[in-house]
Amino acid sequence: MRSLFSSLLLLVSTLSWGQSEFTIPLTKLNSSLSLPSMAVCDGVVYVAYRSFDLLRFSNKLQVVAYDLNTHKELRHVTISVPKVHGARASEGLFISKDGQTLAYAELHAPGLVLLLAAKSLAEIIRSNTLPFTSQDHQRMFAGFDGNQLCVASDVFEYGKPELEGLRFIRLRLSDLKPSSDTKIRGLTQENPGSIVWLPRERVTWIVRGHIWTQYTEEGHPTGQELEHLNAISEGAIPRGETKLLSFYGRYEDGSIISYSDHHERELKLQCVPHPYGISSDRAYASAICTTQRDILPEAGGGKIVTSEFLLLKVDGPTIVWRHPMNFLTVADGNDMDASIQKGDPQLYYTGSKLLIVAPSKAAELNVYEVEMSE
Repeated sequence: MRSLFSSLLLLVSTLSWGQSEFTIPLTKLNSSLSLPSMAVCDGVVYVAYRSFDLLRFSNKLQVVAYDLNTHKELRHVTISVPKVHGARASEGLFISKDGQTLAYAELHAPGLVLLLAAKSLAEIIRSNTLPFTSQDHQRMFAGFDGNQLCVASDVFEYGKPELEGLRFIRLRLSDLKPSSDTKIRGLTQENPGSIVWLPRERVTWIVRGHIWTQYTEEGHPTGQELEHLNAISEGAIPRGETKLLSFYGRYEDGSIISYSDHHERELKLQCVPHPYGISSDRAYASAICTTQRDILPEAGGGKIVTSEFLLLKVDGPTIVWRHPMNFLTVADGNDMDASIQKGDPQLYYTGSKLLIVAPSKAAELNVYEVEMSE
């Protein structure tokens, strides 16, 4: 039987650590139409976002390199990209392990995969031909795996269950064409949340109701499973190998569970937590915790009334810092094939500080510097 350790923290703050902040201006950003995608390496944050004209058309991608130590912009380039009208979601910006190459992706028509040199922000290669069809939903960009880029989708077609399954594709960096294309037939990812895939470990986590189960890319269960009763899954963050951070909500309450090889620890909350952020250190993760009016949606009950960022130490899990923050999203449209982008902050550990680089409603990034105690 699994051991379940509960720490009843009703959003009790642990703000004993120091914190300062500054902003990074992003020229020509309209956060209602485009959210910045970010990657951090060696003290530099790289930011990519579309700019729009007054008629809400866009054919330009703004890419910025900003030094987090000196608070200075290092480079800013404008790159021509396929023209779109209205809000546009990105599937992310990643940097290679050696820090030399950036990869940016928009995986819905008109598609774009773009490689840039990190030092100069010069374009290396691009592809507008994506290996997807209209049956590929919940498209995901998982970044680099050696000399390949990793993309995934959840294949679904009405009336044809034999075609359904999670699909994992690797693209060669040399020509951005598929080097492998694997499908787990019969296993799809339920909403809400996105595909939870670790390409380097070649495993994925799939949720069914309130149960998360780990599978290999070939569809074999690994024996790792997390079950949380009487709650609705709000997504999960994979932490490598047998570890998972999962998020649950029910009415006005929620919880975050840290799972590691059949052992669980639970943090209970008086709000509903959602995964929100990308961390360079697997010891830390982040969430947005929201509350809504407790009335029917048609009477305004679906509106978020509080939205708070939580910095989490995963092994607890415990809250080490929290701050009011808007839960930002942007979507291409409302159909099943729409792309949805969250305003995920970047968590970057440097020296004794953990930096949280977060989008805002304004045309800027907010950077919070949290002093970490031993």
